Order: sequence, then C-alpha cells, then structure tokens
Amino acid sequence: MKTSSLLCVGMLAIAGLMCSSAHAVFDLMQIEQVIGGVDGDTTKQAIQLRMRSSFQNFVSAARMRVFDAQGRNPVTVIDFASDMAFSACGRRVLITSANFGLDPSITSDFTMTSLIPASYLAAGSLTFENNSGTAVFWRLSWGGASYTGPTDGSCINDDSLCPSPGDFGVWPNALPSTSQQALRFQGACSALSTLNENDYAVTAGPSVWTNNATQSGTVPVPCPEDVNGDGTVNVLDLIDVLLCFGLRAVPDCEAEDINGDGTVNVLDLIDVLLAFGTACL
Repeated sequence: MKTSSLLCVGMLAIAGLMCSSAHAVFDLMQIEQVIGGVDGDTTKQAIQLRMRSSFQNFVSAARMRVFDAQGRNPVTVIDFASDMAFSACGRRVLITSANFGLDPSITSDFTMTSLIPASYLAAGSLTFENNSGTAVFWRLSWGGASYTGPTDGSCINDDSLCPSPGDFGVWPNALPSTSQQALRFQGACSALSTLNENDYAVTAGPSVWTNNATQSGTVPVPCPEDVNGDGTVNVLDLIDVLLCFGLRAVPDCEAEDINGDGTVNVLDLIDVLLAFGTACL
C-alpha cells in the first residue's frame, strides 16, 4: 500500500514536471502590440510580443502568420530563427519592418520577413503559432464583421477551459496604420485572453516599443521644426532659422518658415526651441 502511494506521488510529480516543461518553451506569449503603418506608410510596421511567464524565450520553434479577411491566403511575417536572451513575465520580443525606425534608435529583435499586406489592414488575423501551424497560441483578429475567418486558438492562453479551443474574438476596427498609434493589449503580462474586442485598445498617443533587452522608443513623429531633415530638432535647425531670419519664405527659406506665415521670424525660432531635442520622421 505504501509502495503504491509513493508510486502515485511519483507519477504525479513527473506529470507536473512534464506540464511545467511543456510551458517553459515559448507558448505562453501575448501579441501585445501591432501597428500596420505609420502616418499611412504601410512599409513601417511593428509587432511586439510579451511573455506571460518565465522561460518562454525559445521562440525558434515559433512563427507568425497573417491572414486575409476570410482567414485565408496566409503570409509568413516572421519565422523565428533564434531564441531570446532574456525571459521573464513581461519581457518583450520586438519584430519590425526594415523601414520602421524608432526614437531613440533601438535594435529590434527580429526583422519582418514579409509585411502585413496593405489589403489585410481593414480586416485580417495575426497568429503566433508553432512552426507547423498545428497550434495557434495567440490570435489577434480585426475588422469586426468584415473579418469572417477563424478566431480560435489554443486555450492555454485563453480563458476557455482546456481541452476546449480558445475563442480570441475580433477587434471591431481596422488595424491602425494612419497615425503613430498602435493596437495594444490592456492586460497584465500574466493575463489570459478574453476577447480581442475587450482586451485591446488603440494607444492614446505615439506608440512605445520595447525590445527583449528592455530598450524602449517611440515612433518618431513628423515635425516641420526639423528644418534640415536629419531626424532631430537640434542646434543645426536653429542655425538655419537664424540664417534666414527676417527673410521671406521663398525660394531658399521655405523650410525655415515653420509656421507658414510667409516670413522667417521670432515665431519660427520659438517653434524650434519648443520642439528642441524631438526626433522626427
């Protein structure tokens, strides 16, 4: 009897270890934030994953795909070729397009292999899944009634009781692409999905992006105060305005007439000073 009890305890312990190791790879992950374009430029895209637990850094066994409004015609956005260095609840994985750009300049963890097609931005679905596509661990769908594809996925990241499939729902609007705002998950790092329409919201201002090493930066905003177009409002822009001070805006001082009143004057100087240090598109 005692031997039998010990055997049962041992089997339960092994089962517990098996369950623990099964979720110590990469599957406990949220699609935390997505942007389909910056100020209408759909070549500037980014996706941010967030780990729901420790030991979720072995993402080389995962990929991300995006589907059209009918849940068809998948495009592989990224097939992760390596694992992450850092792993804990709240650690991110940052995937950006080659043309994305950040303020301050930070290193993304991965570069997107393919963009989310512009035709998918009105309605579509993005999945974080295993390499074979047999298990969708998180799904973000958008477009409301215009999206008619599947919304299911693994229940390990959803509030459904396993083994029932999880239902991730559908965000009611298009994926943000016309400003610096992104669609962002509102829950804690450990939170399960309920429904996309409840879990996500558009950021209040320019979106902030964070890589696995916890470096963060915002999407640069366009600003006329960057007179020389080098990406930052700095002393060089101030000098340009001073060199044109008192002159009419055309033909050589058009950029220096920041407020567009036809003359480079103290108001343009004030604009540069107020924006001093800002990073711009």
